[in-house]
Amino acid sequence: MGPDEQQITARLTDDLLDGLPPGPDWSLLLEIGTGRHLVRVVDGTVRCEGSPGINATWDVGFAVSEQEWAEFCADPPPRGATSAQALVATRGAERVTGRREVWARAAPAIDRFLEALRPGERKHRPDPAPPPPGFGPSVGRYLHLDDGRRIFVETAGDGPPLLCLHTAGADSRQFRGLLEDPRVTDHHQVIAFDMPWHGRSDPPDDWQQRTYRLDTATYASTVLAVADALALDRPVLLGCSMGGAIALYLAAEHGDRFAGVCALEGGLGSPGRFVEWTHRADVDHSGFLASWVGGLIAPGSPEGPRAQTLWGYASNGPGIYQGDTAFYSIDFPPIAAGLGRATCPLYVFSGEYDYSATTEMSRDAAARLGGELVVMPGRGHFPMSEDPEGLLEYLLPVLEGLR
Repeated sequence: MGPDEQQITARLTDDLLDGLPPGPDWSLLLEIGTGRHLVRVVDGTVRCEGSPGINATWDVGFAVSEQEWAEFCADPPPRGATSAQALVATRGAERVTGRREVWARAAPAIDRFLEALRPGERKHRPDPAPPPPGFGPSVGRYLHLDDGRRIFVETAGDGPPLLCLHTAGADSRQFRGLLEDPRVTDHHQVIAFDMPWHGRSDPPDDWQQRTYRLDTATYASTVLAVADALALDRPVLLGCSMGGAIALYLAAEHGDRFAGVCALEGGLGSPGRFVEWTHRADVDHSGFLASWVGGLIAPGSPEGPRAQTLWGYASNGPGIYQGDTAFYSIDFPPIAAGLGRATCPLYVFSGEYDYSATTEMSRDAAARLGGELVVMPGRGHFPMSEDPEGLLEYLLPVLEGLR
């Protein structure tokens, strides 16, 4: 059973909007099961007006069925029932009615509203211990490619190279947990770089007149160019999400260049991730993105790493996530359909809570390319950043085997 009017009024308080940018007033018809609740946000103040009257109007509606509400309130919830936007992505966008641009602007608030109305608190794995004071072990420098592109590269450790590829719309900060963990760096030189347009790597000088779009050929050639410029001798390639997708491509097309490939959350394309709301003038891309990808994080992941993972999405350039998903959702799937078997050892890792590259999709990729599937119960779409300890439980044995 959904919350009653008294619970709605008590829990949807003004402080739920703390940290969100100010914007136009908006109104929401929130339907949970058979309950209908009209909520207005006026000058940053949340007003709960109860069940709407016959002449009431609102900007956007958001509906959750009784079954979906029960799944959302479960601890742990099933995949796809971890947030309001996870429900949109996995259980159907028809739950959003009215002005969809208002929904996109209000997505972070709607996530907070549903979480506030859920009874109890979710259990999280503990945050990692803080690092000691002083400089960390990784070193960051700029690499200048032959074609003039300026790439930020971070390295730590000694041994066979482990080349890391970040997710769509993010950067190599996601690999901090690996760069600072001696269980990895005692055996590998960990190398993580920001793709052009991302993080600390530069875009083209005329970026203001261009729409960024990544494609398979550009992505693959960039990874190989970085490996060549660093003179890496058959590194292990570790990529996540879009990085996992290109890792699958490289395992099949350029496997001789790698000692092994670890595709985290790697599928052969994900058509549902390219959406207009990630790059529109009337929607704050940083707020919407943090909401859009937030449901992909496992509900039990540590709270600190979860927050830092979302900050990575909130702090990258406008249109970059959408341009990356143009690769992942549009350009890559027909190319992936023609890939042959991997020509190097291939491991495809899948977190239970990933609905972008589901375990079923990862299993299919591993079977088609001749790799081994590694299922990670309780883990999400960004394992190296949202829960590094949880990833290493599965990754360290694979790296040891590849060595």
